[in-house]
Order: sequence, then C-alpha cells, then structure tokens
Amino acid sequence: MTKAFLEAFVITVRDQIIMKNTVEVKGLGVFKAEHMSQQQEKRADGTTVMMPPKDYMEFKADLED
Repeated sequence: MTKAFLEAFVITVRDQIIMKNTVEVKGLGVFKAEHMSQQQEKRADGTTVMMPPKDYMEFKADLED
C-alpha cells in the first residue's frame, strides 16, 4: 500500500465515522461510532466528578481466515 492510499483510507474512514456511519472492510474489520453518555466518576480522593458525554470509534477485527 502506498502512503497516498493509506492517507485517503484514513480520511474516508474518519469522515464516515463523523457522520455516524459504519465502515466494513472485508478481511480487516468493522469501524463504527459509539456514544458514551455523561457519567459520574469517583476519584481516589473521594470526590465525584461528572464526565461529559463523548463519541469514540470502535474497531472489531475480522477474524475469519
């Protein structure tokens, strides 16, 4: 794979994830956007803080040979 191909691939996957689309690449796996709601986190010093909601990318490898 060339550097130009890899750069274009990363940009394409990123753009699709931003639009909340799932990207399946046969032989590689599935990329998809996930959302984590706001939640409380208890710190080691005993204080509780609210963690803001966030979106993240999940990848599940295609393990078929």
